[in-house]
Amino acid sequence: MSMTTSYSSPGVLQTDFAAAASSATTSASSATTSAATSVSTLNTAGMSNDYLERLKKSQVILEKYPDRVPLIVQPSKNDRDAYPIDKSKYITPRDLTMMQLQQIIRKRVRFPPEKALFMFVNNKIFPITSLVGAIYDEHKDADGFLYVTYCQENTFGCM
Repeated sequence: MSMTTSYSSPGVLQTDFAAAASSATTSASSATTSAATSVSTLNTAGMSNDYLERLKKSQVILEKYPDRVPLIVQPSKNDRDAYPIDKSKYITPRDLTMMQLQQIIRKRVRFPPEKALFMFVNNKIFPITSLVGAIYDEHKDADGFLYVTYCQENTFGCM
């Protein structure tokens, strides 16, 4: 095996053996990268560990409490002054109204009385007389949870 030198880029001297080794390494790393990409694509296609854990957890909740609804309540990403919530996962009765849920969330968030609280399910506002069970049946996520987002609005002018 002969060891000749060649220039792969200006100012860098490489031996052909090293160039062959580096090209083999880059082809192996590109194969590894493509394999990792296909695995991550598979995970993001719906079979991630978080998704499976949430799916199992919602099934356990529904088996243990058939008259309850598993909820995840989170602040809206568009709300610049979002109040954090101390507890985001709830198991509520199916006959709970949206008004009662709003009162629970208002207590947990410690919302000021001059702020209005708006709750969304799949970017839709439902009437306050709507039952959580009916909304869950129509709008639950594939993992078995109903995701409720909330945001605020000033009700007494600019503050």
